[in-house]
Amino acid sequence: MSPNDSNTERPSFSLRNVVLVVLSLLLFHLGRGLARGLVEGNYVIGILGLILALVPTVWLLFVIREAYF
Repeated sequence: MSPNDSNTERPSFSLRNVVLVVLSLLLFHLGRGLARGLVEGNYVIGILGLILALVPTVWLLFVIREAYF
């Protein structure tokens, strides 16, 4: 029996996915900070921040949906 025929399960995450999640969380926090511009009256930066905060959130929801549903 070769080691590749083992019935042990591999982890469901990879190093690449962990790095992508960490980077997306950093992008989310940056976007959240910039989105405060909406409250302060700086609408261009606020909308850019809102987009930066929503893109990683939507991406993570798609990853979770693909993995578990």
